[in-house]
Amino acid sequence: MLKIKGINEPPQEEDGFRILIDEFWPENLSKEEAKVDLWLKEITTTEDLDKWPENDSLFEEIEAKDRDELRQKKTIIKIIRDNEKEKGTVTFLCSTIKSITQLEF
Repeated sequence: MLKIKGINEPPQEEDGFRILIDEFWPENLSKEEAKVDLWLKEITTTEDLDKWPENDSLFEEIEAKDRDELRQKKTIIKIIRDNEKEKGTVTFLCSTIKSITQLEF
């Protein structure tokens, strides 16, 4: 299972393998607090999601575009899938997401 969650949400055991997908490390958050297993700056979103209202329907378009870009990065996808097989769940962490959403690849 793949999930996405805000980096400021408390880590939970069911997060499985935790991957930070922000370009920059979040301010005022230590590596110990974040409990990040891997930092993949390469899959940072291409749009500035901070400018989008939280419930804006255009978010789905951005999410679809990001999924298309991810599909093109086969090595990164392999890393993610291998960890999903091993841990059961991979949770993507970013500062622009405030709640859990399931992604389908």
